[in-house]
Amino acid sequence: MAPLSANLRRGAALAILALLLLLIVFGIAAPIMEKYEVARDTSERLVTALARAERSDDDVAALEAELAKLKERRPDAGEFFQSANEALAAAELQNRIKSAVEAAQGELRSTQILPVREEGQFRQAAVRGQVVVKLKALQHIFYQFESASPLLFLDNVEIRARGAQRNRGVGDDPLLEVRFDLYGYLRRPT
Repeated sequence: MAPLSANLRRGAALAILALLLLLIVFGIAAPIMEKYEVARDTSERLVTALARAERSDDDVAALEAELAKLKERRPDAGEFFQSANEALAAAELQNRIKSAVEAAQGELRSTQILPVREEGQFRQAAVRGQVVVKLKALQHIFYQFESASPLLFLDNVEIRARGAQRNRGVGDDPLLEVRFDLYGYLRRPT
């Protein structure tokens, strides 16, 4: 083999030096920097989690105080009918339906008292109603039922467009025939 010229030897030495530098940078420094970034991100997450945990101690104390207040509250303080029996509770439901429909300028077609259902330590008083109202009025009626005290629940809701409006399409405030069950609960006598 012929001896290499001085320039070629310097170039080869520089190439070997460059390869060593690249090996050091990509083989040693890059993984170390990557591990440093992961460790820094983990540290930041842990600091954030620690701060959140310290704040949650205050939240736990507030939640425990609220739970204590709820436990002190009487169990029948507004969630249940105060009526003496199921018939009176059903009559109260019928009056609620009638007053809500009249306030919305709708037409009350019928109400039917449904049989009482036993559910654990509670009795369910229910009434089936049939009304004819406009859509916007129906929204107000249902809101009055569900935001009332004692707690009332809607079930088995059927809504149909009234006769001629079915064929013409839906207007801004169509007239609807609506059937629904409205119920609430009474506590069993102890």
